[in-house]
Amino acid sequence: MARYEIVSVGYKLKSLRKKYGVNQDDLAGSEITRNLISQIEHNKARLTRKSAEVMFKNLRVICSERNVEFNEDIEYLIEDEKTQAKKILDKYIDELKDLSLYKDISFVNRLNEVEDFLVKWSFEDKKISIYTLAGDYFCSINDFYKSSIYYEKARSLISLDMPENMVIPILRKLSMVYFYMGKYEYDIKCCEFALDRFDDMNEEYTAIFLYNSALCYTKLKQYDKSLKRLEKLERIIEIGTEKYYRAMIHKAVCLQYQQRYDESLDIYNNILLHFAKERDYANSVIVMLNAAEIYIDESNIEKAMEYLKTVEENMVNLDETHPKIPNIYFELGSRYYGLKDLNNSKKYYLKALEYAKKFKYYFVIEDIIFELIDIYGSEEMSQLKQEFFMVTSKLDEINSKLMIKMIKYYTSISDFQSINEICEFSEKFIKEKL
Repeated sequence: MARYEIVSVGYKLKSLRKKYGVNQDDLAGSEITRNLISQIEHNKARLTRKSAEVMFKNLRVICSERNVEFNEDIEYLIEDEKTQAKKILDKYIDELKDLSLYKDISFVNRLNEVEDFLVKWSFEDKKISIYTLAGDYFCSINDFYKSSIYYEKARSLISLDMPENMVIPILRKLSMVYFYMGKYEYDIKCCEFALDRFDDMNEEYTAIFLYNSALCYTKLKQYDKSLKRLEKLERIIEIGTEKYYRAMIHKAVCLQYQQRYDESLDIYNNILLHFAKERDYANSVIVMLNAAEIYIDESNIEKAMEYLKTVEENMVNLDETHPKIPNIYFELGSRYYGLKDLNNSKKYYLKALEYAKKFKYYFVIEDIIFELIDIYGSEEMSQLKQEFFMVTSKLDEINSKLMIKMIKYYTSISDFQSINEICEFSEKFIKEKL
C-alpha cells in the first residue's frame, strides 16, 4: 500500500468549500466565474495563482463575517499533481538513502513501492537517482546481477546534454559491477565509451576507466592492449601512490603472461619492498603468488615453495572481509595444483569456494568448479554439479565451457544419468529465457 497520496487541485478545492460551507458562487465573487470553479473542481481547467488569490480573498471576507478563523495555505491549494509527485519522490529518495544503511528487506520493500509509484509518475532525474541508489544497495550486499540491472536502467535514461557529474559516476559503477560479474567485454565497452565521450574528464576518472579496461583486457588474455592502457595510466598517476602500485602489479602480470619473466620479477621485487614497509599484507600476498607462478613455470620449485609458505604465514594477517580473499585462496589452490600437490590444491580451492559464496562472487565460483573437476572423485562430483546449477541460476547465464567440461567428465566415467540431468537443466533454463 502506498505511503503517500497525491490529491488533485479539484479535490482540494471541493474539500475547501465543504470545510467552510460555501458554494461555488460565494467563492467566485464578481471577479471570476462559477463555471471556472466548476471546471477546476472537475480537473478540466488549471488553477492559476491569480484565481486562487481571488478565491482566498472572498473566503476571508466570508469567514470574517461569520467569525470563523481562516488559516489556509494558498501554496498547498495551487500545488499540482506533478509538483506533489516530485516532492513525494524526493521523500522516497531520502528514505532509500537511510534504509540503504541496513542490510535487510526494508530497502527492497520501499524500492518496490517507489517503482510502483514511478509507473504513473515518471521523472527522468528522479528515476536516475532512485536506480543509482538501488544499484549501490545491491552492490553493497554483493548482489552484482541486480546491481547491474539498476545501473543499466539509470544509464538508459542518460542523455548527451546531461552534466558529466551525473553521467560519469554511473559509468564507473557499471564498470565495477561488470568486472565482478566477469562481463569483461561489457566492461571494456563501458570504459571506452566514457574515455571517448568525455574528452575533458578529470584525471581521477580517466585513471579509473583506463585501469578497469586494462584489467578486463588481461582477463581476456589481450595483454598488449592491457599494457597500452597501463602506459597511458602511468603518465597521469603520481608515482608512489596506491593507484601507482596497483598499476605496477598489473603491468607485471601482463609481462608475466607474455613470458617476459625477468621484467615481471623486477617489478614484483621492487613493489614487495614497498608493501612490506607499509604492512600491506593483501597486496604482498598477491605479488608473492604471482611470483610463485613464474618460478613454477621455470621449474624453480624451491623458490616457488618459499613464496607459498610465506603466503600461508601471512594469511592470518588478512581481514576475512577483504574483497580479494576468495581470489587469493583460489590462486593458492592453483599454485599447489601447478606443483601437483592435489591435497593442498583441493583444500584452498574449497576455501576459495566458501568465501566466494559468502561474497557472492559467482564468476569466481565458476572458475573454482572448473578447476575442481580435475581433482574431485566421482562421489564428490555430485556437489559440483549442484554448484553448477546454482551459479547458472544466479548469473542467469550458462557457462558453456564449464558445462562441456562437466559433460566430458561424466562421459569418461559413463555416468549417463548425470549427463541427462545437466542436459535437462540446461534445456529448461534456455526455454525459460525464450
